[in-house]
Amino acid sequence: MKREQKQEELYRTALTIFAEYGYKKTTIEDIASAMGLAKGTLYLYAKNKLELYRDTVAWAFNRWQNRVKEAVIQVSDPVEKLMVLSHSAYEYLSGDRAFRKILERDPDLFPLFESKDPFSDINMESVSMIKAILIEGAESGVLHVPDPEQAARCLFSIYVMFIQKTYVVPEGEPVKSMFETAINLLLRGLRAH
Repeated sequence: MKREQKQEELYRTALTIFAEYGYKKTTIEDIASAMGLAKGTLYLYAKNKLELYRDTVAWAFNRWQNRVKEAVIQVSDPVEKLMVLSHSAYEYLSGDRAFRKILERDPDLFPLFESKDPFSDINMESVSMIKAILIEGAESGVLHVPDPEQAARCLFSIYVMFIQKTYVVPEGEPVKSMFETAINLLLRGLRAH
C-alpha cells in the first residue's frame, strides 16, 4: 500500500477512534490495533499522539473543505456559488458523524474567534474561497461588495457561529431555520425591491 493511502487510512481510523473515546482516553495502541499494526509503525507517521490528533483533525478539515470546493465548482453564477458553498459547508457535518463528534468533544478546534483558531491556515483558505466568489460577483455586477476581504471574513464568522450552534453545541432544529433566514437576508437583503 502506498504511503499516501496508508496515511489516509490512518487518519480515517484515528478520526473514528478519537471520536469514540476522545483525545485523552485514546491511545496510540488503540489506533494501531484498529489498523492491525504494531504501535511502533504508527510512529513512522506521527511522533506522538498530539501530532497524530492535530494531523487527523487537519485532514478532516481539508476533506470538508474539498467537498465544498467540489460542490462550488459545479456552478457558474456567483450568487448560486454562494448558495451552494453555504449549504454544502453547513450540511457537511450532518454526514460526518466522527468529525462532528470530535468537534463536540473539543470545541476549541473550530472557535468563534479567529485569534484562537488552531487551524487558521485552513480556515483562511475558506475565507479566500468566499472572497473570490464575492469579487467575481462584484465584477459581474450581480453583487455589491465594497470590501471583499472584510465581507468574506464577516460571512465566515457568521458561518462558524451557525456550525457552533448546530453541531458543536447543538441548539436544535430552530437553528437550521435561522440559517436559511440568514442566507436569504445576506443574499436578498432587507430592502423591498
